[in-house]
Parts: sequence; C-alpha cells; structure tokens
Amino acid sequence: MTTAQNAQTLSRPTWAGAPVRLDPRDCDRHQSFVAVEDGEEVTYRVDRRGAVIRRTLKGCGLPISVALAPRVFRGIAARAMETAEGEVTVTLELHHDDPKCTVPLLVASDLFDVAADWRGWSDLFGLPMLMIEADGSVVTLEETVGQVRTAKPASRRAGPHRQRRPRFLARRKPGLGMRMVVSGEEIIARR
Repeated sequence: MTTAQNAQTLSRPTWAGAPVRLDPRDCDRHQSFVAVEDGEEVTYRVDRRGAVIRRTLKGCGLPISVALAPRVFRGIAARAMETAEGEVTVTLELHHDDPKCTVPLLVASDLFDVAADWRGWSDLFGLPMLMIEADGSVVTLEETVGQVRTAKPASRRAGPHRQRRPRFLARRKPGLGMRMVVSGEEIIARR
C-alpha cells in the first residue's frame, strides 16, 4: 500500500460507506440515522440545538448518549474521497477533534447538492466551513482560497498629504457660484 493510499484510508471514516443526507432546512424536527462502526450500532440525531450520539460501550455493554451543542464542534467539514475505481464520494460532517464525536451530515457521490447543504449547515449552526485534506489535515475554506480573500485591503490614496484637497479642487470655490432667491406671496384658500 502506498503512502497516498494509506493517508486516504486513515482519513476515510467508517460511516462513509452508505449514503446519508440530513437536510439543514428540516432542522426544526429531529433527523436521525443509524450507522454501524466497528461492529457497533451508533445512532446520530441532529436538530437545531445540536447533535445526540447514542452508542453502546464495547467492554461493558452500557448504552450511553452524548448530547453535543453546536459550539463544541470545530465546523462543518467537507471531505472528498476517491475509490480505487475512480468514483468520488463527498461527506459533510459536524467536525470534532475526537473522531467518535464527529457527526455525519451527508455522504453522497452527487456533487451538486453538497455546496448548498454545506452553506446551510454552516449558517444554521454559525460554524466555519472546513475542508479535510487527503492527509487528514483540517483547514478553513478561506485558507484554501488563498491570500486574495484573507489579506487586508490596501489603503487607498495613502500618502503624507492625504488630508488636503487635490490641487485642482483647491482652486475652485465650493458651490456653483450662483444663488437662488425665491420670493412671492403665500396663497391660502379659505372659506
């Protein structure tokens, strides 16, 4: 196995095998799905208030539920993975530093709805849009765009004489040089 394939298998989550789609527009009701991870059944439920993960501990068989508010996640992460046959799979997830607390939102091979859902989840939870690279590193979308979007704008007309008027405006007096006078009598209709 090459290093690129090894990095790709490390960054591919176990739940990315089956298609999943939770809709950010239906966040007022509970949306849930069940995934099997390492032979363990895990239930994910997502709504406007965050996510709930239900699983059973392997050693003792104790069922646990973990409720996570949106603020504990780093952002809404997108990940693109290519299979050996050349098929591309895209995932969206509520990304957490602990992979067991990461919540899948979308697993699809159709790329058209990904951008709308990505923006929708980001706006709903107020989280940044993230990209997961092939090596597993996580970067914000602004960092992938480059310095054009992230650099501060250059100040305009920066110079030592910024406060004075330009020479051609200093010679002119303000206004048009004429004055308008309106005179006349007021007309009021009375009975």
